[in-house]
Amino acid sequence: MRYTLTIRDEDYNEIKEHLIREDKNERVVFALCGRSFVENAEDRMLIKRIIKLDESQLILSTPTQVSWDNNEFIKVLKLAELKDYGIVIFHNHSNGLNKFSDADDLGEHNLFKLAYNRNGGNRPHGSVIMLPDGSLIGRVWKRDLSNDEFDIIRVIGNSFKIWYPDRLNNYQSPEIFHRQKLAFGPALVQDFSKLKITVVGAGATGSATAMLLNRLGIGEIFIIDKDKIEESNLNRLEYATINDVGKSKVEVLKKYIDNTGLNTKVTAINDWVSAPDAIKSLKVSDVVFGCTDDNAGRIILNRFAYFYLTPVIDMGLVISMKKDSYEIQDLQGRVSFIFPGSDCMLTKGIINSDIAYAENLKREDPDNYEKLKEEAYVIGEKNPSPAVVTFTTQIATLAVNELLNRIQTFNPNAIKPHKIYMFHRGIELSPKNREDNDCRICGNKLYWARGDMKPFLDIVI
Repeated sequence: MRYTLTIRDEDYNEIKEHLIREDKNERVVFALCGRSFVENAEDRMLIKRIIKLDESQLILSTPTQVSWDNNEFIKVLKLAELKDYGIVIFHNHSNGLNKFSDADDLGEHNLFKLAYNRNGGNRPHGSVIMLPDGSLIGRVWKRDLSNDEFDIIRVIGNSFKIWYPDRLNNYQSPEIFHRQKLAFGPALVQDFSKLKITVVGAGATGSATAMLLNRLGIGEIFIIDKDKIEESNLNRLEYATINDVGKSKVEVLKKYIDNTGLNTKVTAINDWVSAPDAIKSLKVSDVVFGCTDDNAGRIILNRFAYFYLTPVIDMGLVISMKKDSYEIQDLQGRVSFIFPGSDCMLTKGIINSDIAYAENLKREDPDNYEKLKEEAYVIGEKNPSPAVVTFTTQIATLAVNELLNRIQTFNPNAIKPHKIYMFHRGIELSPKNREDNDCRICGNKLYWARGDMKPFLDIVI
């Protein structure tokens, strides 16, 4: 079981501002957390709300100690009880002690004993130390009041930071990634080896994305696609040959990546993104890449980014021709970073809800779909779209570089939520977020960090 914690960078910065001050006194912040659970895989806490204790609520605040009235903690327990939220307690060690002290052990043991006695439940809570440089050390407290280290703590937003036990402690990066280490240092190589990433779609952009992630040294990749390879795919599937026609896209791509010998673990999921195994892969992933034209699938990814604080880097490519000619009318690519604080794909008009409805109906009730299509109540299939491997690969590269830039920040000016590349005009656009956003998903914090609930993602079928 992997225990993890995810924090939006906006909340992280607010916690840091409250804890790390010139007087170096210890202070405290409580966090209410949504939860995500996959049996035998991961128990994830998602910070939904932070509650800072000001000076008047503290009994003692010195460079080595902090204490407060338990009534303040009971108020937090009451709030957590309403939605079965988890609780994480943050405090700072201004002296740089990078472990929990004996006083921390005793105090937290009593606090979480109170939490379980009052609120019940078997799911873990957590505690985190912030060091003077802003780095984090954390652990989970279980129902039996034993504790384990968080396997990974993520801070996600404009930047992407991760902490985990033994980071850079005598780490030797593999020779395979020596040239990459020369560019960005050994920390990036080790960080990538810890990441789990899901790629939704194994077509032109998806296959290129998965192969790039493998070459970067990502630790584990899940690839989701239900389609089989067709002969018309071979002009842009870099992993496929004529002998692969008729085979599962994900299985052939998995075999290709396995054969590179770069030690990336690959799981092939030959199904829709709404299938149970696909949902499990999303819930244990640190990042998701959306590489599909499936509107129904995009609706799930769109909601998932906000419910589970998991960034979705979605991409698309449109090539259209002028009527009765082979002259380019539009050659446009897109990369979108979908996460709380940015407009979602519905708000930006990337998802067509009518097409999504038709896609779902075709899968769940094909007879009724055909009937309604004849009566023009649903949208039928379109003609195949033009596709050129150089542009699909370029979009995949731009999307993977979006992740790299948010980890390494080699170009801070390029960190934008949505980017449109008009290749035929040599123009790059960055549409701004809407100011009057009343979207139920991205314009309202109700769903942000909600995590598991029934129905899943609050989607009623």
